[in-house]
Amino acid sequence: MALRRGLAEARPRFLEVGVWLQPDPSIPRQTDNVSALDFLSVSAATDDKGFHPVARSCVQRRFRDAGATFEERAGWLVPVALPGDQKRRATVGIADLAHLAKVELRPAPDSIAGDAVLYRISPRRALVLGSAESVALATSSGATTIDVTGSLGILAIVGPEASTVIRRLTHLHDFPKGGEVAHVTAHVLPANDGYWLVFAQELGDYLYEVVVDRAAALGGGPIGVDAL
Repeated sequence: MALRRGLAEARPRFLEVGVWLQPDPSIPRQTDNVSALDFLSVSAATDDKGFHPVARSCVQRRFRDAGATFEERAGWLVPVALPGDQKRRATVGIADLAHLAKVELRPAPDSIAGDAVLYRISPRRALVLGSAESVALATSSGATTIDVTGSLGILAIVGPEASTVIRRLTHLHDFPKGGEVAHVTAHVLPANDGYWLVFAQELGDYLYEVVVDRAAALGGGPIGVDAL
């Protein structure tokens, strides 16, 4: 019993902030420096001995099962079109934007250069999303940057009924905001003609099922990124 209690006390405590787990600030840390693991970066992958690396979204299988046509873009396999996606887009479409670059900035800036999306999670942390070029421009200020592209997923919810889907998923309002979405933690960001749902990639399969189910009840469903 004493050994079990000792192991429990030695285990790090974490506070959930948004979709990321951050160390409890009451526990002293050895350093605040962040090391970049470049070998994990999608952009660092290169062809070798006939092997062509390509990143796949956490909902890639779901879109494939729905009949999506894929293209490689920015090192990712992206669902660009689905049969009937224009019809679904006319009510509410669900698109996979996992291929967008995602970088966390510390501390959070008040503004950024270019047309990337800035989402301030707190005064200490912000998320920048967009094309690789726009995110690179926005993160050239010298702040600490952490590439979280592979750890986060994005579902775009667009169309006339996008707000209806969001209301059926969460009690959150006054976006952008993070909190409970379909009983898990995610962030909702306003976007052109709809919203971006940002979440930890391990939640992708579940959130796809829930979001598409809400959209299907309104005559919508999955669409390719070219239908946005």
